[in-house]
Amino acid sequence: MATLELKDLYTKGHSERVANYAAILAKATGKYNKDQLKTFYYACLLHDIGKVNIPDSILTKPGKLTDEEFNIIKTHPIVGANAIHKVEGGISEHIEVIEQHHERWDGKGYPYGLKGGEEISHLSRITAIADAFDAMTSSRSYRKALPLEVAYDQIVQGKGSQFDPNLVDLFKEIYQDWVDYYKHFNHTQEHE
Repeated sequence: MATLELKDLYTKGHSERVANYAAILAKATGKYNKDQLKTFYYACLLHDIGKVNIPDSILTKPGKLTDEEFNIIKTHPIVGANAIHKVEGGISEHIEVIEQHHERWDGKGYPYGLKGGEEISHLSRITAIADAFDAMTSSRSYRKALPLEVAYDQIVQGKGSQFDPNLVDLFKEIYQDWVDYYKHFNHTQEHE
């Protein structure tokens, strides 16, 4: 992660925040034991590891990406999954989190265009919500961070299209936990 953070300053903190948001949501489902949540957390930390393969000129471009540049960005889930495939210690059992975190409930995501709960793993669907929320609430090279309420509304509006409808309902229930984490993380960063 340190290598990726050197390439892209936006990544600093992003993976940690996504992993924490996702862990809160996964725990709230009641479907995972402590060990499963732990290995899922570590897989989430590495969800963007494939971006080490993306040229800096694309990764940090301040303007809109061309179709060709976006196609290069869309390779990062597969590159990341291939990099983690042989890692020991349980992370590889959640490799789909790295490979599928940009898939969409409606099948319009990437890299494979998977659709719904039959094709996209449950933990990947959780990660997709956490990743989108953090992307919206973080400043990027091309825009300022959105207010938390706007990001919340965007997640809710994505119910059934971008995101798993059941997980969006659960997100609404645990949203205050995400707000508390966001405030704690940002307060900690300000004092380092």
